[in-house]
Amino acid sequence: MNLTINTLTQHRTYRHFKTDHHLSSEQLNAIIDCARQAPSWINGQHYSIINITDSELRAKIAALQPNNPQLNTCSTLFIFLADLNRSRICSDACDGTFSSAGDPDSLIAAVTDTTLAAQNAATAAESLGYGTCFVGGIRLIAPHIVELLALPKYTFPLFGLCIGVPDTEMRIKPKLPKSAIYAENSYPDVAVQTQDLIEYEQTMSAFAEEREKLPFREKVARYYSQTYGPDNLPLLHKQGFLTLKF
Repeated sequence: MNLTINTLTQHRTYRHFKTDHHLSSEQLNAIIDCARQAPSWINGQHYSIINITDSELRAKIAALQPNNPQLNTCSTLFIFLADLNRSRICSDACDGTFSSAGDPDSLIAAVTDTTLAAQNAATAAESLGYGTCFVGGIRLIAPHIVELLALPKYTFPLFGLCIGVPDTEMRIKPKLPKSAIYAENSYPDVAVQTQDLIEYEQTMSAFAEEREKLPFREKVARYYSQTYGPDNLPLLHKQGFLTLKF
């Protein structure tokens, strides 16, 4: 097995980091360079990465996400933004209308580009021996992040990426079986998926991760039975996303 595949298959999320370690500038630049090399729609590179180096700012962000204290203890915290602002600059320079910025497809493209870049960054960090943790809760405090980071229109904070030296060992979490997520030429068979989910729930219950308080299917069902965090639709509109009316 080559080193890249080994790094990817050994991934696990760490939430506890040693607080006395700092990434070298060479390591930091290598991670950013790997993120920059990610594929993107029309090579537009519709993302930005904000490195939160100010300790007071980091503490403010962590205080807004008390369930994610790793935001304040990891060595490096990146905030990844979906970013169409540079596209606006290009449009202004070439007398474009920028009329499609509010289309759903533009948001999908920006989110996809951002996610691909972030995954590259995480894989690069893990290849250097660091632990990582994506923090999706950043979007639950998106209005605060927009204000704290003085984000311009046509940007939106999607998630954070914590990087550091793990302070505790974590087991590799079991994932859904291949048959639940992979098929050829048509959608995976629903009956197979249903049985896979039953068996996966049993696997996860046996895995007995401390932070998992509910059986897998019930956890998912509860999540999609309510709305979490603020309604980001008004903020998306304010930031220039999803502005079309149907």
